[in-house]
Amino acid sequence: MKTLFSLYLVLAVILSQYFSAYFFSKGRTSYRKAFSALVFCISIYLFGYLMIINSSNLQEMIFWNQVQYFGLPFISVLWLTVALLYTRTICSLKTSTALLLFAIPVLTFLIRLTNSWHHFFYTKWGIKEYFGYYSLYMERGLWYYVNISYTILCLFLTVIIYFIEYLRNKARYIKSHFLIFLFASLLPLIGITLILFTFDQFSIDYSALIMPISLLIISYGIFKYDFLDIRTLARETIFENNFAGMVVLGPGRRIIDYNKAAKNFFDAINISLNNYPLEQVINNDPKLLDIFNSEETRNLTLMINGKKRFYEIDTVQLGDPEDGNIKMLKAIRDVTEERKTQEKLKFLAAIDSLSGLNNRAELMSLAQKYLSIAIKENKDFSLLVMDLDNFKIVNDTFGHGAGDEVIRVMGRLIKTYFRKNDIAGRIGGEEFAVVLKDASLEEAKKKAELFREVIADRKIIYEEQEISITVSIGVAAIHNAAKNIYNIGDILKMADNALYNAKAKGRNSVATFKS
Repeated sequence: MKTLFSLYLVLAVILSQYFSAYFFSKGRTSYRKAFSALVFCISIYLFGYLMIINSSNLQEMIFWNQVQYFGLPFISVLWLTVALLYTRTICSLKTSTALLLFAIPVLTFLIRLTNSWHHFFYTKWGIKEYFGYYSLYMERGLWYYVNISYTILCLFLTVIIYFIEYLRNKARYIKSHFLIFLFASLLPLIGITLILFTFDQFSIDYSALIMPISLLIISYGIFKYDFLDIRTLARETIFENNFAGMVVLGPGRRIIDYNKAAKNFFDAINISLNNYPLEQVINNDPKLLDIFNSEETRNLTLMINGKKRFYEIDTVQLGDPEDGNIKMLKAIRDVTEERKTQEKLKFLAAIDSLSGLNNRAELMSLAQKYLSIAIKENKDFSLLVMDLDNFKIVNDTFGHGAGDEVIRVMGRLIKTYFRKNDIAGRIGGEEFAVVLKDASLEEAKKKAELFREVIADRKIIYEEQEISITVSIGVAAIHNAAKNIYNIGDILKMADNALYNAKAKGRNSVATFKS
């Protein structure tokens, strides 16, 4: 009988050690860590009892009983913790919650460790023999009943939690998960009840006998339903490890869950997430509060660590809005790189790559916009059209690489010479245009003449060869009285006519349009 019982406990210790290591290695969630700790404590408890029944010396038995209490006081509270975390009754084990739950188990461990000084836990020790093996008999002290009452309370609450989740879930597959945990949690409760009422008669630790059966039931659930892997993997992949920050809001906009990315987002803006309504969590930023209260997708721009970041805050309704128990999932997505890519693509679509100026389409669009503003506000509006003189000769003499370098230099000179609020662009091979805002015809002509001189004086070095260039410029303008011109194309034709006249004069000159 003793050999069979010992073999049973050896197998139980090996099984519990295996599962403790297995679950610890399989995930990073609080639920898995708590379950791994629970099984590890069970293995210590069972190993201690195995050594007790294989000892014949009272002092050895007392020592191994002390070893049992390195794990025993924490089993029931860890069982409850697993239930709280797995059912999402609590989102994480916070320091305050841990202190509340583990206060009595820690005190139990310390009181049992120092029992020889005060005998608060056990008042008397003895040995009894049953069925061919020796058993440790103890007379119970006051703290034993405090500890056993707390143990029963934890296991009872665990059973209640799983029973509520069993009733709440409609999916048959999910109900089976909770039914397995419910039954496995009932067995230790039965074992403790037997100890309380029959230990004096038989001195048998029924919990040690029943605990491996609970582990086997849980193992059956793991391999049949795979619920620990599937549920945890799904949560880790979709929620916990999502790059997007996720915050679950319950009734009253109370924060009931969030992932690591959400915590990092709020930490970056010096906001601590906790189980409070949004109004209390985000109480110093009305704009941010308005965005998170909104049920629509909203955009958010923030300065974080001195850099501008862009976010999209999406909302997903959870549950049935008609039942009055509205929940929302707020997804915080960092779209900074997307915005930068969009801006880059927009820039590339609008900019001439060789000159670095606006391309023709972008120039015409911007010019039309500012022409409309000038007409509406009765302001002057001038347009310069420039053409590099004898550009074909540059290409033929020095090569197309030299021609490209001339275009690049021309673009840089236009950017440098004209005002930042003027609009410049390359509108053809060697043709450029500049819109001068709020500039009269005479002012534009003067500006063009000065720029012509800048170009004439500029020497371009390409592959140790010096290239001289000149430019012809046509100038057109409208005054606030010219209400009959509304299209930028009309002014461009006027400037082109002026450019033709400048070329006809022998190039390297400026001409204005005479209407």
